[in-house]
Amino acid sequence: MLIDYHVHTPYCGHAHGKIVHYIDSAIAAGINEIGFSDHYGRYYLTRSQKARYWDWGMSERDVARYVAELSDLQDVYKDRITIRIGLEIDYIEGGEELLAPLLSNYPLDFYLCSIHCMPRFGWNHLSNYSTRTLDPYSIYKEYFRLARASLTSDVFHSIAHLDFVWRYIPWPSEHHTELLDDIALTIQTAAQADRCIEINANGFIVSQSSLTATDEDPFSFMIDQIAQHNTPVTIGSDAHEPNKVAKAFPELIDYLLSKNITEVYGFTEGRKIPYTLTPVSY
Repeated sequence: MLIDYHVHTPYCGHAHGKIVHYIDSAIAAGINEIGFSDHYGRYYLTRSQKARYWDWGMSERDVARYVAELSDLQDVYKDRITIRIGLEIDYIEGGEELLAPLLSNYPLDFYLCSIHCMPRFGWNHLSNYSTRTLDPYSIYKEYFRLARASLTSDVFHSIAHLDFVWRYIPWPSEHHTELLDDIALTIQTAAQADRCIEINANGFIVSQSSLTATDEDPFSFMIDQIAQHNTPVTIGSDAHEPNKVAKAFPELIDYLLSKNITEVYGFTEGRKIPYTLTPVSY
């Protein structure tokens, strides 16, 4: 089985191409199961939070359309590929009780958590956090604290791109050891909560291109911790264009196998499904 569990659609407003193009691209890449997880919006926040929160989720009226279109395509493509329906939802601490009633309207296959902003420092995208006015180490500490809180919130099935923070905020090398400890604790938390860590193709590509200038690449350390604690994982391309579905997967899967990670998980109606990883080429 070859799966891709982080794929977007044009409903979010910043992905390009029709949904069928993503599915056709997945089939061409040898994907057996594709998990769509487009951005859910800020509808569940309080009125004052909505006024401040940067948002790139699909409009509220489009959520039902998104689910309906994917449901129809499940039937159309049933003999060629399995389609799972999910949502990628920003974790805002304290918003869980506001979020749960909305999700009950959409009992989907999986909910993918992500952390794109941290209200303690601002309601904008992480890439807009100024390290001239904010201490990078404090940003990292808060990021991992929120990641652990999301994993124990009993809302999400998986957390997306844990590596997201070091793609945008310079790694504070003077706190290297402390931050590796934070990564390790987060991976352990996921294992104890039986929640998945997503291995994101973008994070892998950045790691392989040596853009993270540290003595010990945090991505590699994260993978080693996953292997050590037998933490469940998903894999995802984070595709926003059809030709990005399953990007770098042959290299990524070879890398995971070299780290003794031999199993990944998909989801159906919230239940984990184990799949064995095997080398691929296309």
